[in-house]
Amino acid sequence: MKKSAEPKYATRQSNFELLRIVAMAMIVMHHFFYWNKFPLYLQPLGKKRLFIQTFLATEGRVGVDLFFAISIWFLCKPHRQITLHSTAKRAWILERTLLFWSILLGVISLVFKLTPIRASIFIEMFLPLLSYHWWYATIYVLILLLLPMLVKGLSSLTQRQHFALVCIILFMGPFIGDIPGLYNSIINDDILEMLCLLILVCYIRWYHEQLSSVWTGFGCLVLGYLVIGLQDLTAYTAFPQTPFNAIFPKMLNLGILVQAFGWFILFSHLHFHSKIINWTASHVFAIYLITEFVPIRDWLWKSMFDYEPYYRSRIMCALYPIGVVLLVCIVCILLDVVKSVIFKLTVDRNKGHWFELAWNHASEFLNKRNQAARIQNTKTNQNASVKETSQH
Repeated sequence: MKKSAEPKYATRQSNFELLRIVAMAMIVMHHFFYWNKFPLYLQPLGKKRLFIQTFLATEGRVGVDLFFAISIWFLCKPHRQITLHSTAKRAWILERTLLFWSILLGVISLVFKLTPIRASIFIEMFLPLLSYHWWYATIYVLILLLLPMLVKGLSSLTQRQHFALVCIILFMGPFIGDIPGLYNSIINDDILEMLCLLILVCYIRWYHEQLSSVWTGFGCLVLGYLVIGLQDLTAYTAFPQTPFNAIFPKMLNLGILVQAFGWFILFSHLHFHSKIINWTASHVFAIYLITEFVPIRDWLWKSMFDYEPYYRSRIMCALYPIGVVLLVCIVCILLDVVKSVIFKLTVDRNKGHWFELAWNHASEFLNKRNQAARIQNTKTNQNASVKETSQH
């Protein structure tokens, strides 16, 4: 694998942090249309609907690809040693954030009667990862725990073998995903998709870190939007009454991958440093956690921000969702700032201390068991040797 020079700002590169912010805005925009009380997919297909569905409503798929790719891009640097200790610590720290928001949002939902009292709400509050309440967080933590083994396996491949694996993914993904109405009925495995993205990103990171030119990025964007637009037309013709999320494939879709790659190329050519952007990007994950907590999500998109009155307007049909997404993102970031202050005064005073204690105790326990097993094996072998010698 190629060695790469460490950037000036190795911790946070503002160009990719800005892309992280854009990706989260895309995700929230997708959720606005998908969960909204107003059914966009039931509206007659015309210029307005095609524009909104192509450039706004389905951008969340691109956002998920980008958000995950950025994380893997920095985790899987060439020749960087990835250990289970480091990835488990990341998962531990993330779990604290998930637990904070799940309990707080659950209590708010119960107090303001946004959800009925049921057993599942308490499971979601106290076991956010196991309940799969935030699907992305659950899969991300799972991949974090598997990452040392996955990277070791991929790094054992030659560049040619890794490239062959990438070609298989790119070849099989469109065949599964680009047939409208077929994808969700055959496979709905988010983990498989994320693992495929991991393989793609690692190949680019290790062997083609210097990405293509800006014009290639623009070309990928245009091609991606064209593919998505054609898919929308095909889907409407074949399944006119089906929600666009059901007929629209997930992250391995060709149009989605090409468009995400275009965004990634364009932002990789930006070179600047901004403390404001870096600070903002550090809080954007809370936007997803807050807006995707089911009672809060239903309240936001089905009660608070109904899209129907604005869809008829030629201008507000696009400006209203953009304005709502910006407002929601700003409010969620401010709420996460409050959370960060609370954490700084409490659990972050000695960040990772409890994890280190648990890790050391677990390591000590396993070492003692392994040592006892080795001693037992040695005694067994010695007894067997003595017995064999006495027989002779």
